[in-house]
Parts: sequence; C-alpha cells; structure tokens
Amino acid sequence: MSNAPLTHLESLQAFLTARIAPARALGVTVAATEPVTISAPLEGNLNDKGTGFAGSLFSVAALAGWALVTRWCAVEPIEAEVVLQSSRVRFLAPARGEFRAIAHALSEKQRQKLARMLARSGRGRAEVAIDVKCDEAVVMSFTGVYAVMLSQPEK
Repeated sequence: MSNAPLTHLESLQAFLTARIAPARALGVTVAATEPVTISAPLEGNLNDKGTGFAGSLFSVAALAGWALVTRWCAVEPIEAEVVLQSSRVRFLAPARGEFRAIAHALSEKQRQKLARMLARSGRGRAEVAIDVKCDEAVVMSFTGVYAVMLSQPEK
C-alpha cells in the first residue's frame, strides 16, 4: 500500500474507516493532521461506569501515533509499513465526554535518526508521545514505539 494519499485529512479518514475495522467500531474522526488529532465519541465507547472504556482510549491513541509516523513517511516520501511495537500508558482521569488523541510531532533529531536507520538497514523505530484529552483535561498519556520497515518492491 502506498502511503502517499494519507497526507490529507480526508484521505486519512477514509483509510481508517475503510481499512481498520476497530476505527469504524470506535467511531473515530480525524479532527486534524497538524498535529495529528483523532477523536471518538463517548457513546459507543462506554465502560460499566459510564466513562470512556480504557481500551477505546488506548486504541485511539495508538491510531494517532500510527497516523503521525505514516504521514511522515508519506511526506518524505518513503514507502514503508508502520506498526506499533510497544507502548506505555498512564490513565490519569476518567473520560466523561468525547475524547481525542493528539500525537506530538517527532523532533528533528528523531526524524533524522529514523531516516538514517531506514537508509542503513531498511528498518527503524520512532517513539511518539500522545495525549488523550477530554475537554481540556489530559485523561491518558501514551508513549508508543512504532516500528517502520521499508516496503518490499512489488513483483
């Protein structure tokens, strides 16, 4: 799959809802691409306490990080596959309304390191910090390490 069309909000939204079943189930909306922001309604993502289900918050954050790294690849342009390798999460407060995951841009140093790793071995990693907010309160902090592998040429 080419990363190129994923640079625009509308194409990223279409990709998430067409190709990633959990994104459809969560009801995600790509709210912005600078910074990458993905939101989800509380309705349909409730836990037994009437607040945001932890797995839904996690999934929206994981998608935001994936979208950030995938968009970076598209802009470079680098044909690559991006997957979540590991993560750390802290739940800070209950989400009592619509929540959104905001992925912090990679620093110049991170981007340069990732580009060097990809050029050298065809693989690299990027660590992305994501805040999940409800209104203006941070309800979850997420740090994801995303593995990036150059796509194999099609035969």
